[in-house]
Amino acid sequence: MDSTTQSRYASVLTVLVGAWVMLVPAFTEVSGNALANILIVGGVIALAGIVQLVWENAIPSWVNGAAAVWLLLSAFTFDVSNTVAWNMIIAAIVAFGLALWDGVEVNESYRIHHQQTS
Repeated sequence: MDSTTQSRYASVLTVLVGAWVMLVPAFTEVSGNALANILIVGGVIALAGIVQLVWENAIPSWVNGAAAVWLLLSAFTFDVSNTVAWNMIIAAIVAFGLALWDGVEVNESYRIHHQQTS
């Protein structure tokens, strides 16, 4: 699989993870600041995936990685149920892994492209 295809897969999966994070409150009881946090962070993760689909650059991967770290930390910061906390932890780990995978592939694609043009 070439690096562009692999980056697209990672980007689509990132969008799905972000959408999942935003959908969790529909199935669980979350309110207040925890709800706002989940919706915002899920939206940032999904948006980073969408941006990565149309703009092959490492910046969306960095944003996704930072959002994933915050999602992980916020699972312990906000008062949420164990179910929601575990969902946040797992989604954060998956999102961070996808950010790494996508970022590495984008950097590899960039390196190959610039070797060919030099």
